[in-house]
Amino acid sequence: MDLTAAQTLVYLYSNIDVFMAVFVRVMGFFIILPVTSGQNLPIQARLVLSLGIALLAFVANVVQLPPYDLSITGFAILLMSEFLVGIIIGLVVMVLFSIFHFVGQLVDFQIGFGMVNVMDPFGMQQTPITGNLYFLIVSVFFMTSGAIHLVIQAFFDSFGIIGLGQAVVLGNEHLAGQMLSIMVNYFHLGLRMALPVVGTILTVDIVLGILVKAVPNMNVFVVGLPIKVMAGLVVIYFIMPFLIGAFDMVMVDVVANIVEMMWRMVPVETN
Repeated sequence: MDLTAAQTLVYLYSNIDVFMAVFVRVMGFFIILPVTSGQNLPIQARLVLSLGIALLAFVANVVQLPPYDLSITGFAILLMSEFLVGIIIGLVVMVLFSIFHFVGQLVDFQIGFGMVNVMDPFGMQQTPITGNLYFLIVSVFFMTSGAIHLVIQAFFDSFGIIGLGQAVVLGNEHLAGQMLSIMVNYFHLGLRMALPVVGTILTVDIVLGILVKAVPNMNVFVVGLPIKVMAGLVVIYFIMPFLIGAFDMVMVDVVANIVEMMWRMVPVETN
């Protein structure tokens, strides 16, 4: 063992409380991050990943532990506060990914897949077929395009913006307002993404309604369902490249929102 490694171990042992606070914040972030949450990643891998990121932040000397109540209760409150900070930072990404489930639910309801759900391997819950397709495609793009590196880098910067034990979470109206604004903006984005399919199926319904009036003996349920399914799948096929492009642009906004959420948790006197 060289001297640098020995010094690192001694420094880690003498500042184990700092490392624990960093580790808890990192763990809260990876617990709620879509690609690492749920049952898709073993808890052992999540722990190793969190330990690695926490050790990098600790060794880089970008974190400092402020004075706190030297008791079990005071340290527990500090750890819970850091855990909430990690969850709030990862919540921005989770809301974006949840929008794709919402889009898929709207699309499935229109094309007739509303009663058919599949098991989501990430959240271990029943999700619409199209929503699960969107979610998996975006997850792959999130991992392969380098977007996850931008998110982790933004989270790493949180130690420089929000000192350990200094985050203002409870009773923070500015933080709640920013989170509500992010949800509303992403909800509008989901509606715009589902609009091509919804508009196409609405047009098909109008045409079928006219045909029913022209040909009363036609069974609209037997004829209409395959037409709506085929029309919906064709539209999904053509809009898929634009979906990836939209996600690429939105990721820039996600990183900006993560940074904004961090600054909203900074105490007013230090902001």
